[in-house]
Amino acid sequence: MNKNLENLEYIFEKLIETTQSLEKSHELLKQKISYLEAKLENNRKYLENILNSITNGVCTIDLNLKINFLNPAAKKILSIEDYQDKSLKDVFNIDTKNIDEVLDYFNKREVYNIKLDSINNRKLKINASAVYDKDLIIGAVLVFEDITKLEALELENKQKEKLATLGQMAASIAHDIRNPLASIQLFVSLLEEDESDKKEIIKNININIKRIDEIITNTLLISKKVIAKKEQIKLNELIEQIEKEVINKLVTYNVIFVKNVQPVTVVSDVNLLRSIITNLLTNAIEAAKTSVELFVSVFNNKLVIIVKDDGCALNDTNTIFEPFFSEKKSGVGLGLFIVKKAIEALDGKIKVLNVKKTIFIVKINV
Repeated sequence: MNKNLENLEYIFEKLIETTQSLEKSHELLKQKISYLEAKLENNRKYLENILNSITNGVCTIDLNLKINFLNPAAKKILSIEDYQDKSLKDVFNIDTKNIDEVLDYFNKREVYNIKLDSINNRKLKINASAVYDKDLIIGAVLVFEDITKLEALELENKQKEKLATLGQMAASIAHDIRNPLASIQLFVSLLEEDESDKKEIIKNININIKRIDEIITNTLLISKKVIAKKEQIKLNELIEQIEKEVINKLVTYNVIFVKNVQPVTVVSDVNLLRSIITNLLTNAIEAAKTSVELFVSVFNNKLVIIVKDDGCALNDTNTIFEPFFSEKKSGVGLGLFIVKKAIEALDGKIKVLNVKKTIFIVKINV
């Protein structure tokens, strides 16, 4: 009996020792878990700080192409705050069915045009990578940079380079043209002294010489700021002069000219107005199939100029005002550029409607 009691006491002692040992191990384990959790939380916060600090956008998606994370830079670039329940298609407007197609799509080229809404677009440089758990793909991460402003600056620099080249070319051409033009003016002045029935012809020659000189002056101003010199202008007289300038082209292209001009007087720059209307009419005549229409009127203190032609629609209305751009085989690409510069100098605006007819609408404050 005593022996059994001793054995029982021994067992209880061992049980107590084992329990105490387990309690110590459990406490150590809790401490280790707490340490690992703290370390994991520190790492999470560190990673979160990195993602919050970088200027590149970061977007992660799951296997269903649902967005599960956007860093602050991504939200700002994409103009989005709440991305819950949104898919890759909702935000990036791409039609892909799985991760492989996503990776293939974004690895085809570097720059993508992302349409945020009906007005705003973003040019993004995007890199896409798969996210793995061991050997299994569990999603993808997109890292992107907004290069919209950078591309705009590059385009502006190219524009400035073009203008610099154009300015040098214009100065050279103007110099070469004005020398023989001065001689022509001298000979015409000698002809004026001759009493004959050719005075009307001589008068027209003088008008066209003056017009050539005005064109040269406008061309020289292409690379500079154009300053308008305003005076009173009778619209019907101006249009009659312009019609005489384009009459040969109308005959050559067999185009009917229809005009509707309000006979009023406006205050503006006659040379700039002549340049705007002449260039628009010249382009319209060359593009027309059968007819060109000109409408000139004043409405709400604005001079409204509308030029229509029934030719083919323009391929790209965004680039037609750039220097050296032309859809015509023999075109130099300066006419519409000069038109835009002249309109800007007169504090006006130009709009292009590309419907069954090509319609240019100009509005200028008068």
